Amino acid sequence: MKLNYSFLFVIPLALILLMDNMFIELLRPEDPVGQEFLLSTLVKGSAVLSILYCLYYFQRMSTYMRFAFFMLLLYVAGLVFESRYVYGSFMVYPHVFVKVLIFAYTFFIYTFYKANYYIKTSHVVWFILIGFWLNVLLIKPHTLSISAFTNHERGVYSTSVYMLVVPFLYFLSNYFYKGKFMSLFWSFFVLFAIFFFQHRTVWISTAFVLIIYYVFIRLKTDKPINFVAKLLPVGTIVGILAVVASGFILSIHPEILEKVQENFSDIENYDKQGTGGWRYIQIMSYLPFIQENFFFGMRFDGFELPIQFWRDDIDAPVFEDGHGHHFHSFYLEIFFYTGLVGFGLYLLIALYPIVQAVKKRVLTINQIMLVAFICSSFVFSISYVLPVFFYGILGWAIAAIEVEHVPYTSFIKESGLRMRARRLLSRRALPSNVEATTSSY
Repeated sequence: MKLNYSFLFVIPLALILLMDNMFIELLRPEDPVGQEFLLSTLVKGSAVLSILYCLYYFQRMSTYMRFAFFMLLLYVAGLVFESRYVYGSFMVYPHVFVKVLIFAYTFFIYTFYKANYYIKTSHVVWFILIGFWLNVLLIKPHTLSISAFTNHERGVYSTSVYMLVVPFLYFLSNYFYKGKFMSLFWSFFVLFAIFFFQHRTVWISTAFVLIIYYVFIRLKTDKPINFVAKLLPVGTIVGILAVVASGFILSIHPEILEKVQENFSDIENYDKQGTGGWRYIQIMSYLPFIQENFFFGMRFDGFELPIQFWRDDIDAPVFEDGHGHHFHSFYLEIFFYTGLVGFGLYLLIALYPIVQAVKKRVLTINQIMLVAFICSSFVFSISYVLPVFFYGILGWAIAAIEVEHVPYTSFIKESGLRMRARRLLSRRALPSNVEATTSSY
């Protein structure tokens, strides 16, 4: 029996995914200090190794990605020079370097898959789901209760729940394009998990990703979906069952409805109540420093700046001085530390797959899923710092945009031309990369 070793090609991306908090907790349970040290060490060490890998395989990159990688190296070199000249150390505050070094994961994943594009989306999806539920069941089983929901004991990190958006899109696409009813069940199951763990920013990001997904499906595929025909019958059945089940549950636990209403009220009044209230205060606390250092950021001076975000109830700063500032917004963090230059460096790579997807006449379903997920990050970034795993998926998305191709016959409408195309294709061997990309989804 011939074994399929394609699952091995998920390893590079899995190494990036492993740096999410849910996997770190599995490696060092009940040891918060050890978890923080392990994550910090992995992030810094692997970022440097990623740069070395990309330097060695620099020729694999497209012209645009070479330019973007060169700009990243130039910025890091500038930080090293400033650190050495001002502080007498090549890397005086690694916390500041990480804010841009983390971009290296995108180039590492992109460079690897540009030459070895045999990754299967299903392998990534199941890796995420297995890791997520192992974390919930083994580390945080207390979160799976009605009381945890009503008391807002989310337990699971927002970044881990955000990662579930990828499996959700995958199962939804499997149902739409392959007619697998079980995939519809899995998509509802994942969506329920996203809802249950109550990260409101992830709710909004999921809604946004569905809008982008729908737009790309309508405009960028030769296989449009009849959403009404696909969802109406099943949606009606699921809706009836949901109403009956929710009516039964709410009659026993009416506090659930109150909690849901409270969550939506927090979204509507983001600057006055809920976690959005203190996020707003944090933004206002640091905005003057961002305005004064808008173009280049505060960099190392920012690390030395005393914590500006205070708690009124204890009249003390939220975080300890000397450990860097911990923001709850990617935009706030990137502008505080690196300014418009650092943000522009990020946009240089984050917008690339989106722009290329818009330019293409037809996209594969995998490209649509990945680009839609990348688009959702601009919403998620408002309330949270982008997680490490995002940069790995961004690299995968860029590789997919450059390498994946829609099968040639999908462009041919007339049956006679289709037959002729098949004969021509049978006479020549396609590159291995192309064969893999047409079936990677």
